[in-house]
Amino acid sequence: MTELNTRPIAVHPRCDGRHLRFEIVDDGRRIACAISLMALEDLSEMRCYRPTDQLRSFALARRRIEAIALNKIKMKAQDASGLLTIWSDDVDDLLSNGG
Repeated sequence: MTELNTRPIAVHPRCDGRHLRFEIVDDGRRIACAISLMALEDLSEMRCYRPTDQLRSFALARRRIEAIALNKIKMKAQDASGLLTIWSDDVDDLLSNGG
């Protein structure tokens, strides 16, 4: 697995209007991911109305977003495919576990 302290593993963030999409690089695989705007706001504790706000919030919360995404990847079946989405409930789970 990629060491979190050496370089970001959540790459290519971009806004699609309802989510912020990005990719996680895990063991050389690129996994398409998204975080809902509500989950992004929960993590950053600020409103994200404009794409620039969303990208700034993503940058500030990148490590926690990576942790949530990697946890969801581990829990997913090995052959599962499709978009991995982070929802507010996923953020609540992280925060309740001290993340």
